Amino acid sequence: MPLKQKLTDEDRDEITKDVDDLDANYIQQMKEAGIDEDLLEQFRDLSIALGKERGQD
Repeated sequence: MPLKQKLTDEDRDEITKDVDDLDANYIQQMKEAGIDEDLLEQFRDLSIALGKERGQD
């Protein structure tokens, strides 16, 4: 049994390329649900900022 499962597809777009797998999965699900592109970008920016704040660079 695998310990870690890949959450996203290999090919990422501009919004998901700089975030971790879990956040990329959230963004992909929100995009499929029809969430506005501007809101997805805000989520990405917050995710990146929190990652840096926590030292996950």
